[in-house]
Amino acid sequence: MNGHNHGGKSHLIGMIVIGVVILGGLLVAGRSIGEALPIAAVLACPVMMIGMMFMMMRGKNKNNDTAQDSHVHGTTSTDEVAKTTTQV
Repeated sequence: MNGHNHGGKSHLIGMIVIGVVILGGLLVAGRSIGEALPIAAVLACPVMMIGMMFMMMRGKNKNNDTAQDSHVHGTTSTDEVAKTTTQV
């Protein structure tokens, strides 16, 4: 499955941790638990989406680096390519 080696349980734990961190930040900022809980629930979704975007970009860049390193490139010079394209 695209090299992913983590299950749904780790995602659930990560989501809970992010929600708790947001809730804690709101409580430290002076919100009551009654105010902070719904705000944390609403903020948790966009924060997790932003985190997933960065993780996917990081994973995509890592995969591109290994894919480029694994290819064997030919010894075609730029002059040969230019000749081929101008002859067509």
